Amino acid sequence: MLTIIIFLLILSVLVLIHEFGHFMMAKKAGIGVEEFGIGLPPRIWGKKVKGTIYSVNWLPFGGFVRLVGEDPQDKRRDQKDSFYIKSLGQRTLVVVAGVAANLLLAIVIFYIVVFALGFKVSLPLLFEHKFEFVNQSRQVIVADVNAGSVAQSAGIKISDSIIQVGDEKISSIEGLQKIIRSSEGKNLTLVLENPVNNKTRTVEVTPTYSTELKAPALGVGLGELVVLNYTTLPQKLFAGFIHSYNTVVYSGKVFGELIGYAVRTRNIAPVSEGVSGPIGIAQITSQAVALGPISVLQLIGLLSLNLGIINILPIPALDGGRFFFIIVEAVTRRRVYPAVEKWAHTIGFALLLALIVLITYNDILKLFR
Repeated sequence: MLTIIIFLLILSVLVLIHEFGHFMMAKKAGIGVEEFGIGLPPRIWGKKVKGTIYSVNWLPFGGFVRLVGEDPQDKRRDQKDSFYIKSLGQRTLVVVAGVAANLLLAIVIFYIVVFALGFKVSLPLLFEHKFEFVNQSRQVIVADVNAGSVAQSAGIKISDSIIQVGDEKISSIEGLQKIIRSSEGKNLTLVLENPVNNKTRTVEVTPTYSTELKAPALGVGLGELVVLNYTTLPQKLFAGFIHSYNTVVYSGKVFGELIGYAVRTRNIAPVSEGVSGPIGIAQITSQAVALGPISVLQLIGLLSLNLGIINILPIPALDGGRFFFIIVEAVTRRRVYPAVEKWAHTIGFALLLALIVLITYNDILKLFR
């Protein structure tokens, strides 16, 4: 129940921040705002202040803003406070303000996260990648612990980073494996780090002989993390911007690699596993809540970035679709026919709903698997 409440709060905050961006820029441009709603109708309560209804609604999913003349076929589109008659610059600022609000929220959150973690943030290394404007190193992470293994007995847990064995620093899987396999059954002192809060602890473990590997082993599966270290003053001052930029670029590369793999192998499974809808995000929220407040903040920052980036894509019904029509108008110096624009947004909205249903269905299948 707590996870559901936190999930709904996160979703509502992200959408409300987005809509608040549109609201503030519309007010600044002199555009009439019919309603600013928290949640989705039906309405619980509403109060009209200076021409705008501020409402609270029954469905706890974000919020919305209704602007005068936003619909190109609105009968009031020629009013002086209509979105439709405002200049290209004013309409552009209103359209992109929601995206800007989400990006700004992500930047602020990542400042908090980076500071709270002592300017040292770990990310899973799925593909080779060079992160810009920040120092980076690698850590070996425990991806799996075999039942009944010496690692389990020693208290080694999934997601622990093995950063040191004895006096030797560990920076690669190969380096750790070499030490373990040459240990000849001797007791080893491992320094473990929790990537979530960067706290360390020490465990003692004696590798046992593995008939499969024909060498001593701990009984764990291993992966790699990339560690981003914000060490210089400029890196610390711009940490929120740097981390947001690197997160967007890295996420884009990971998704691109998944698409490329799907095309090469003619197998859509990796893409479907890497995309999540509301149910999938709720699951991830549950995991983040279990890991603590910093993980929840990291999730909010990532979701806010994703919401901003997706919304600026030139897809009808999204902010990017509206921005696309503004660009067309700027290039051709002619308005797009209102009926054409309205139908484009209607079709785009229907396709987005269909996509959400498909992704949700896939999330449900993943739950059963």
